[in-house]
Amino acid sequence: MSEDKSLFEKNIEMWERWTNSYMDTMARAMDKTMEQSTAFRQQVEKAAAVAVDAQLDATLAAIKALEKQVELLSSRIDELLKKQG
Repeated sequence: MSEDKSLFEKNIEMWERWTNSYMDTMARAMDKTMEQSTAFRQQVEKAAAVAVDAQLDATLAAIKALEKQVELLSSRIDELLKKQG
């Protein structure tokens, strides 16, 4: 009986080592996946920031051009009103 118990205990020990090793491997894999996800998210955020920055620059340039056109139109309207009045 003691030999059976010894085999059973050895079996349990092997099972514990295997499950611990498996859990460690899975934990490392999850850590690596999270690191990769973080790196990917950072790259996406950087790309989005660059795209938004470029779009904002283009929008600002368009607004400035529109502002100049409105100023020119306003001055022409003022001239026409002076001639009329």
